[in-house]
Amino acid sequence: MGVEQFEEAWALKVGAREARLVAAPHVPAALSQLGIVRPGDRLVAFADDFADAFACGFDGCDVVLVGEPSVESFAAASEGFDASYDAVGLHLWWFVNSIGGFGLRVPDLRALGRAAREAHALLVVDNTVADVFGCDPLRLGAALSLEALDRVCAGDAPRKLVAVSAARSQLKRHRVDAAAECAHALIEGCGLVALDLSSVEAEVLENGLATLDTRMQAYFDRARALAEYLAANEMVRDVRYPGLSSHPDHAVATGILEHGFGPAVEFDLIELSSGELFGALPGEFRTSSAGGATTRLSAPRGKQGSTIRLFAGTDNPLAVASVLDNALRKSATF
Repeated sequence: MGVEQFEEAWALKVGAREARLVAAPHVPAALSQLGIVRPGDRLVAFADDFADAFACGFDGCDVVLVGEPSVESFAAASEGFDASYDAVGLHLWWFVNSIGGFGLRVPDLRALGRAAREAHALLVVDNTVADVFGCDPLRLGAALSLEALDRVCAGDAPRKLVAVSAARSQLKRHRVDAAAECAHALIEGCGLVALDLSSVEAEVLENGLATLDTRMQAYFDRARALAEYLAANEMVRDVRYPGLSSHPDHAVATGILEHGFGPAVEFDLIELSSGELFGALPGEFRTSSAGGATTRLSAPRGKQGSTIRLFAGTDNPLAVASVLDNALRKSATF
């Protein structure tokens, strides 16, 4: 599978007008690399766990980070900006994750899509965590959907890749979506050079696409089991998982997400740091490839903080829960 074949296959899978493949470490870097967010534009983003990437990656652009993934927050941050859907004009960008930020927030993409068009904004969604299997941003109102392909590649890709997908602009009754048409024109004119895929990368992508849905369902199911285990565990607190009724966006998530509530769970330790827990865990829980078969833990607020983010693998959730339980108990005795 060559890069053009993959882009065509990906566009078909996500229901996009077109798709492009970019080599980048994460979605904000890919968006910056495209060069479509230009000096003079305003970029409003809810991405508190990627604040540094937005602060450094968009020179000359007015970057505004909002504290809530709500229509009200984005509208307030956009006041006074004269946005246009003309490809050569100044553009207003709204950036959210379908699942993301601290707390694994789930924004109402339908409401944001409608509000973005009223404000002449281009809604960009980072769909990495949910994946196309778990969320369809283009159908819900995004002009662009970007996804880091770690889980598509099952953690086996030699380098980090991001797929960029543009919405179809043709609506019912021969109407044209001006936001999607603008996004298409910007992608077409960005001058992005097509990647050269190695034979290994091509094979990983082809195999990953063929098995993606089955693997994503396994990730989702295991994440739910681990979230329920953690929610009942007295050694942790504040478990954040969109499938739990305690999550602030649970009601929204039931209408935005599909096939479950994603592969990620976030929680806080009690009187322990992330580094202390990691010291009691087997190494593979920290060093396994992102998107691979082994459940992976990270410390989104650093090893001195108490927040843990867990991405479920396809391993046995009962075995993972047992290892976590033992590590929590061992850490508590230090």
